[in-house]
Amino acid sequence: MSQLVPPHGSPSLNILLLEGEALKNAQEKAKALPSVTMTSRERGDLIMLGIGGFTPLDGFMNKTDWQGVCDDMTLKSGENEGLFWPIPITLSTTQEKADTFAIGDEIALKAEDGEIMGVLTLEEKYSIDKAHECQTVFGTTDTDHPGVKKVMEQEDVNLAGRVEVFSQGEFPTEYAGIYMTPTHSR
Repeated sequence: MSQLVPPHGSPSLNILLLEGEALKNAQEKAKALPSVTMTSRERGDLIMLGIGGFTPLDGFMNKTDWQGVCDDMTLKSGENEGLFWPIPITLSTTQEKADTFAIGDEIALKAEDGEIMGVLTLEEKYSIDKAHECQTVFGTTDTDHPGVKKVMEQEDVNLAGRVEVFSQGEFPTEYAGIYMTPTHSR
């Protein structure tokens, strides 16, 4: 039996990265879905969700969790209510793009180079107070702070929902020998 403490907020890692036949089927289906292009930060967050690095999250945060993280550094919905979480994990898009999606839609998540890296099942669309997030999370609204700059540059509407992840990007090959997922490091 392992002597390791359990992952944060869960008895086991929540790995959302698809493999094998499930991956092939999901990738084929995603080609026909409407899509959102992620920023580099959102792409990194998707990879972290996929490999279990953001256990116990199962996707991008809803507004209730966003608010809780900003105000109290805790998740506020579902079975993870009250769990410490210091930074929102969000996916944004333009209002115009968000208006084309309905709750329950599946949305392909694309990297800036066009690679489809996953699919989000839309559970909620919401706007945020970016300055509030910056002040509560980073302690400043000064855009010289790199985190503040990223938040202030994100689009106006957040999309929340569960994700299926297709790729770890370039990390396994470009950092071969030093790149490890939470599963490997545990």
